[in-house]
Amino acid sequence: MKKRRRPVRFFQISLITGLLVSCGVDSRWGPPKTGLRENMAWQYTSTETAAAPAEAPIAPVSVTTNEPTFPPPLMAHSLAPPPQPQAFSGEKKVRLINGKAVAPAHAPEVVKRAVAAGNRMQKYPYKFGGGHAKLDDTGYDCSGSTSYVLREAGIISDQMTSRGFLNYGQSGVGEWITVWTKDGHVYMTVGGLRLDTGGSPRSDGPRWKDKTRSTSGFLPRHPPGL
Repeated sequence: MKKRRRPVRFFQISLITGLLVSCGVDSRWGPPKTGLRENMAWQYTSTETAAAPAEAPIAPVSVTTNEPTFPPPLMAHSLAPPPQPQAFSGEKKVRLINGKAVAPAHAPEVVKRAVAAGNRMQKYPYKFGGGHAKLDDTGYDCSGSTSYVLREAGIISDQMTSRGFLNYGQSGVGEWITVWTKDGHVYMTVGGLRLDTGGSPRSDGPRWKDKTRSTSGFLPRHPPGL
């Protein structure tokens, strides 16, 4: 007597179909490859970062996140207030000893020449217009004495008035030499030591002065590199 075949039920067909499909190529690993010499490392990445195979064009990917965006941080210098003119910050590099200026050994040669020229100015009286019509004069005014020191140091070749120094060199306080100028008066500092025909203490000519004076109304200018 023959055994009756049991009818194939629907769930059995579904089970067999599922097994066949599961043996196919998983789309996560890309198209099938042949040969054992290929580098298959590209397959072992997540679906978010997997790169396309070499022969396939790489499509641009736009990533959208829900993270809040912030403006770029402000730079430190943008928060700082603009520099204010000051006579000299820090320790004086040029010292005043017995009425004569003494430059440190490490000072540039041009600064040493300026100090030597300022020392020669100590014997001259104040003379209105002195040092302009005649460069080697018997007396000097404020701009004439400043011009003399810069000229003897090899920084300029002629003379300038106090108004002319308004556009001299570069703006700001120099590392070694600064010219403080306004329309009507000019003085200079060399290594922080002031050479001036006015201010405190008063004198009758260009003199080294170790006391600072108010810089209100003056513009600082300095030779390039100094």
